[in-house]
Amino acid sequence: MLIAQLNPTAGDLDGNLKLIHHAAEQCPHCKGETLVLPAYALTGWPLGDLAFSKSFMAQVHKKLPELYHNEREVLTAIPDGAGGATPVLVNAKGVHYGSRFIITGLTVAVSVGFEPVNCEGADKLIVLDAKPFRTGTVTETLEHSRTFASRIRLPLVYTNLIGANDSAVFPGGSFMLDLDGGFIECLPLWKEGVAGVDEIRWPWPGEPENTWRALTTGVGDYVRKNGFKGVILGLSGGFDSALCAAIAVDALGADKVRAVMMPSEYTSRESLEDAEAVAKTLGIRYDIVPIVETVAAFQKTLAPMFKGLDPDTTEENLQARLRGVTLMALSNKFGDLLLSTGNKSETAVGYSTLYGDMCGGYAPINDLYKTDAYALARWRNANHPAWIKNDIRRIMPDRLITKAPTAELRPNQKDEDSLPPYETLDAVLKMLIENDAGVDETVAAGYDEAVVKKVYALLHRSEFKRSQGALGVKLSPRSFDGDWHYPITKKV
Repeated sequence: MLIAQLNPTAGDLDGNLKLIHHAAEQCPHCKGETLVLPAYALTGWPLGDLAFSKSFMAQVHKKLPELYHNEREVLTAIPDGAGGATPVLVNAKGVHYGSRFIITGLTVAVSVGFEPVNCEGADKLIVLDAKPFRTGTVTETLEHSRTFASRIRLPLVYTNLIGANDSAVFPGGSFMLDLDGGFIECLPLWKEGVAGVDEIRWPWPGEPENTWRALTTGVGDYVRKNGFKGVILGLSGGFDSALCAAIAVDALGADKVRAVMMPSEYTSRESLEDAEAVAKTLGIRYDIVPIVETVAAFQKTLAPMFKGLDPDTTEENLQARLRGVTLMALSNKFGDLLLSTGNKSETAVGYSTLYGDMCGGYAPINDLYKTDAYALARWRNANHPAWIKNDIRRIMPDRLITKAPTAELRPNQKDEDSLPPYETLDAVLKMLIENDAGVDETVAAGYDEAVVKKVYALLHRSEFKRSQGALGVKLSPRSFDGDWHYPITKKV
């Protein structure tokens, strides 16, 4: 029995079939062995409403006989058209559906994603999965499987997807265990491939490397699978945009990344220096497009209607929105995907400008809290894993990590003028979001009541912004993209 982990594209049946055929042609010395694929290897995942589409599922069933290739029978799972999944075994005799098969003379029970299955009388349990990455959890499935295999006294085979589709990123990490939970074989994380017996690749990498790998995989696959030439982003001289630029370079290569600095009258010399330093360090194209005159022109246009009114956040947001217009124009003209560079802390409390710095088609770090982002940048500055295909050892100057964050939309502006320190903000947000705590519970955990109430109000008041933001890589158990379900119109 062979296990494989593939990187399919959702809905691309012909392309995914080629990946499966390539896998079936591997390990010629194991000819005749059954190839066990992850769930949805043919269809890709997630599928959304495609999984319920009768016409799409008709195409899936039509393609199934073609899985048998190179005299290699194949085991995988497909959507059942009703929100679940069905295991399928495809061989020279046809397509077979069910949760129990005879493979090489053994009775195997097959589960999709550890859904309950009758193992009584079985010789082996096979789990076909499409489990997305969550920070700090890559070994949980393995640990659970080892315990489970030893408890049911059956060898266990587990396969998982790799790669990314939209915001879902899959780490792979397929394996075979004996009935005591010991390794027979193990595929690496984040790498496509097929393994035969005695090909153990352990240990897997830990954190924060896996989070970095998830981010680069998410950006890289989104760009490649959606046919963009590369990416473009605004490089402000601040930390978040520098981090996103570094992720993009590690994902795509410097030649696929373009950065634009758009200084206003409030942009500091330090920011100009830092943006240029990051661009040079990463080796990316760097353009400067001043917006001073553009802002002045819009202010002149609006002056008759704003007469007698004091300047406020309207004028501040105008700068961010003109930057968004500039970046979208360049994105349209050159076919590059615009990256939105906001982090989860800012997204949570609405510290961003709708149609301004929120502009973009993909937001790499929108599920990464600011303090976690700093830690990740420090790790990347000190580490260069072999899988990174460039020679960049440090992604940004230390000053970008240590200086006070600012949007530079007014004189001497700092994020902490409007928000608690990020260490406090992130701790409170994790209670409110990840732990689903209320104000009273969060205050009882030791946080200042006034701060908690302010953050809680900002969190729920910003729902309308988040509903219009770009998708990004899911990293946490409670991302805003599909895991957080609150109405926009509400009173809490």
